[in-house]
Amino acid sequence: MYEYKFIEVPIGRKLSTKIGDSFKECQDVIIKEASNGWRLLQVVIPPNEKIGVTSAYSYQIIFEREKK
Repeated sequence: MYEYKFIEVPIGRKLSTKIGDSFKECQDVIIKEASNGWRLLQVVIPPNEKIGVTSAYSYQIIFEREKK
C-alpha cells in the first residue's frame, strides 16, 4: 500500500520574478522530499478552473512512498 503527498508551488507572476525561479523552487522541493523518503511520481500544471481557460498558476508536485 502507498501513501501520497501533494505540494503546490505557485508560478511567479510578479515583475521581480526571474525566468526559472518557480522551476528552481520545484527542484528544491523534490530534493527535500526525496531526502525524507518520498519518491517523485508526477508534476502537473492544472488549468485555472475559475476562469475556464488553461492558464497555469501553479505546479502540483505529487510524491509517493510505501506505507510503513
